[in-house]
Amino acid sequence: MMRLVRPGRSAAWTRDRIEALSTAEVRQLRVNAERLGEAEIAGLCDEVLKARPRGAVKAGGLKAGGLKAAAVKAKRPAAA
Repeated sequence: MMRLVRPGRSAAWTRDRIEALSTAEVRQLRVNAERLGEAEIAGLCDEVLKARPRGAVKAGGLKAGGLKAAAVKAKRPAAA
């Protein structure tokens, strides 16, 4: 039986390489791997995603609520 996926594709995606991706990129890689029948890559993506904390800091260095929440906290007067 002829395989439609190029050999060695899985070898290009190591755990270290996947860990270097953003969470959104890992999720997309997982979707692509499943679509292409690359269970090994999808499994590595799952492992990386499970190891990452949920509710992590978003782009810009602030948690959910973003700049507006940070600005409100900054404008509050100090307790006397």
